Amino acid sequence: MTKKDEVLNAVSELCEKYTHSMIQKGQLPDLDFWPKTRDISDRCDSSIYVTRSLLLQLVEEGKVIKSPQLYSNSLRWFIKSPR
Repeated sequence: MTKKDEVLNAVSELCEKYTHSMIQKGQLPDLDFWPKTRDISDRCDSSIYVTRSLLLQLVEEGKVIKSPQLYSNSLRWFIKSPR
């Protein structure tokens, strides 16, 4: 498994409890519930800088959504479609 796959899996797992309700309602949960870069990097045992770079690649690939702005001084991420 590549580091990018590991990051994608971490985002998916961290968002899992919200994806079901998201699909039912057709909307995203509040940014409070989106994992921070630090949450994802800790789960992957990786630096926040490497994790952020990989997350931005996943955004470009259409697999992850990035918060439109900083929220509580951090970027937030959400899985675009459940795996």
